[in-house]
Amino acid sequence: MRALIEAIRTVRARRRAASGGMRSYTVVLDWATEEYAHYAAEVVQVRAASPLQAEIAALLQAAEANVHHVDQFESVTGRELIIVAGQLFKHVATFPGTHYAIQSDKF
Repeated sequence: MRALIEAIRTVRARRRAASGGMRSYTVVLDWATEEYAHYAAEVVQVRAASPLQAEIAALLQAAEANVHHVDQFESVTGRELIIVAGQLFKHVATFPGTHYAIQSDKF
C-alpha cells in the first residue's frame, strides 16, 4: 500500500512540474508617485511559474535597473527592495509570452 501511495505522489509531482514550469511573461509597470511620474513606464520580460511571481520578479528587476536614478532604491536589497518597489510602481498588466513596446510615428 505504501508503494502505491508513493507512486501516486510521484506521478502528481511530475504532472505539477510539467504544467507549472517556468513561462515567459511581459509585465508593464508604471510609476505611482508624483515625484517619478515623468519617467517612462517599465516593460519587463521575466520567466516565472505564475503571473504573481512574474509581477514580483518584474518589480525586483525594475528596481535594480533604476537603483542609480531613484533615491529610495539606494542601499536597499532583497525583500525590502521589493516592498519599496511596490510602493513606487503601479502594476498595469501582465501578458503571457514575450512582447515588446512598439514606438512608431504611424500610430
